[in-house]
Amino acid sequence: MEVAALIALAKAGAYRGYAFISSAQLASALGTSQQTASRRLMLLESRGYITREVLPKGQRIKLTAKGKRALGELYAELRSILGDSGKAALTLCGEVTSGLGEGSYYMSLEGYVRQFEERLGFTPFPGTLNLTLKTQEDIRCRQELVNLGGIAVKGFMHGGRRLGDVTCFHAELRGERAAVVLPARTHHSIATIEVIAPVNLRQKLGLRDGDVVAVKVYV
Repeated sequence: MEVAALIALAKAGAYRGYAFISSAQLASALGTSQQTASRRLMLLESRGYITREVLPKGQRIKLTAKGKRALGELYAELRSILGDSGKAALTLCGEVTSGLGEGSYYMSLEGYVRQFEERLGFTPFPGTLNLTLKTQEDIRCRQELVNLGGIAVKGFMHGGRRLGDVTCFHAELRGERAAVVLPARTHHSIATIEVIAPVNLRQKLGLRDGDVVAVKVYV
């Protein structure tokens, strides 16, 4: 029932920001009584899934990072069960390579982490898995991603300098939930993609430099 309430709140606009929604409206969406809906809201708030502001003319509600992660985990689980027949995907093959260590720095910055949590539904491990694409077809597909738009993560000021925008795409690598990130500013060549995930992919999957892996990118 918590999940159903989170879904109803997200539909009402609470995923992207504060949404005005009454207990009566939530009750109607859930097919339950207003009293039950009120209890659900208090429970979600006490468990850290939502934040609420009670105003003179009602209340406004926003999903927290924890609430968004809960929906993201549900999405990943349903995707693994039901498949992705309704969603287009590109598969890129690349060789695992070591980077310069910049990924761990950028993935630890709050300005990026907060946006990844909001837009991707997970907190990324502080580091990226770098893949060097193997064929011209893979590079062409990578270029196609640039043209598709994707999920926008905005740059911000940090330490007196402007950090660049990042474009993201939900992805999957050997069954692990992930995302491909394409920074607007990068030292990498067009033949390299960076992959982030809630876990250390190298460690979780036992990957080493030189291993060739396929990443499925949802577009």
